Amino acid sequence: MNPLPVVPTADGGDYPPLSALNDLLFCARRCFLHRVESVWVENVHTTSGTLDHHRVHATRDVDVSGTRLARALPLVSHKLRIVGVSDLVEFRPNPNGPDFPFPVEYKRGKRRKWDNDDVQLCAQAICLEEMLGVVVPAGAIFHVKSKHRRDVIFTAALRKKTEDTATRLHALLATRTAPPPVLHPKCKQCSLYRVCMPELLAAPAAYRKAAAKLFKPE
Repeated sequence: MNPLPVVPTADGGDYPPLSALNDLLFCARRCFLHRVESVWVENVHTTSGTLDHHRVHATRDVDVSGTRLARALPLVSHKLRIVGVSDLVEFRPNPNGPDFPFPVEYKRGKRRKWDNDDVQLCAQAICLEEMLGVVVPAGAIFHVKSKHRRDVIFTAALRKKTEDTATRLHALLATRTAPPPVLHPKCKQCSLYRVCMPELLAAPAAYRKAAAKLFKPE
């Protein structure tokens, strides 16, 4: 059995975290507030997610059936200009060569209707390919609450979306103006809901009326 590969330390010190790709696809305004203005507010969802990741990273495994497990593995891609830390990478036996990595990302809730998580996982695969010089064809999302693992194939379309999202992320971080809010049912679950004020800012007339009242003495 081959030893685990030695992964170089992520040296992209000025790169944003790959989790920002997920943030951007969820909401560009939230991503800007998090990454550019350093606005962070905890709620039950963010706290639970953080605790889940800590538990995953701290788990000690016994390798089963020749599959070796690496947790909290540092990741970097100079192609995408991102860094990160994996939840879990399974190094699966390959009789024809080096063991191939299979990244697994842990998410608390059920599968969402958008593909943020798939892009985040695909970015991890691109990091591993660049760092280890191997092809990573697939990975999985593990949904903690349901204990359901969902396989994700890194298709050409998903890879392109991941690269395009990384390009959008760097463009967003280079600007100094927050994107306007786009009101969506998911807004009320966001920890920045009261900071963002999407209902007010998405309705210019209501915003102007509120601003006029704010600066007009009674």
